[in-house]
Parts: sequence; structure tokens; C-alpha cells
Amino acid sequence: MKEENDSKVYVLDTNILIEFSKWLPLDLNKVFWLKMEESLQKGQWVLLDVAINEVERDNEGLKKWCDDQKKKGLIKNIDDSHRNRAIEINNLYKMIDETTGKSDGDTYLIAYAEANKLVVFSREGYRAKDTDLYKIPDVCGELKVKVIRRPRIFLEAIEYKN
Repeated sequence: MKEENDSKVYVLDTNILIEFSKWLPLDLNKVFWLKMEESLQKGQWVLLDVAINEVERDNEGLKKWCDDQKKKGLIKNIDDSHRNRAIEINNLYKMIDETTGKSDGDTYLIAYAEANKLVVFSREGYRAKDTDLYKIPDVCGELKVKVIRRPRIFLEAIEYKN
């Protein structure tokens, strides 16, 4: 899908938070993470409970930041309608690895974005072969849910300037 910035609200895949925390560590880039929180408070992007649940404990700085956002009431929870739609999505476009359960959060993310007309921000690539499991950009394209993969678009949307 075409990447654009039309003053949309974004929902972030867990991989975005993890990549930001690697490239812009919380203890070295306090201004960036304050801007992330400020833009979250303004409703420029959405942080889902299923996304923060995927952040591993070994990424203590990010896990703590996510926990702080939860304490402040800034995390959105998926509900049964999103869960039901996520099952439908996976039945239409196989995303979840049945052995590991990996990527179940992706179906919730897409269901939430679809229901709320949000733009998905994920660094996930497209599937390589037709026999591979579907990836976020593949399914978003099929469902006509906007998706971006370039950080610059998101950073401009939340008006982040270093």
C-alpha cells in the first residue's frame, strides 16, 4: 500500500517499539521517549495491550516504559469483537504459526486497526512465497487497511524533531 501521512492515527506493531528502543535507547534518548508519550497522550498513535504483552522482560527499559504507559491509562485493550475478527482474519489469511502461536498479536492489531480506521505501523516485510504465512502488510493490503513501514512517516506525523 502507498505510504502517506494524512494526519492519521497509527497503531504500532511491537516490532516498532523494540526497534526504537534498540536504536534510540530510553536512557540515552529521553527527549524521543517523552515525545512518544506526549503523542500517545494526544491520541496520535495507539498502544495496544497485546503489543505491550509481547515486549520481553529482557528489554527492561522498554518493558518499564510500557508498564508506565499502562499505569497512566494510555493503553487500549482489545475486546471480544476484535478477538472474533482476528479469528476471521486468520481463517482468511493464515498468519498464526500453529506450532508456536507466533503472530497471534498481529491478527489483533489488524482487527483493531480495521475497526477503528487506524493506520498500522509495522516494519514487518511481505511474505516471500505463496506458501509462507501471511504478514501484516499482506493482510492489510487485502483488507484495505492502511499500513506504513517507514519510520519517517510516523515521526513526521507525531511532529518529532530532534
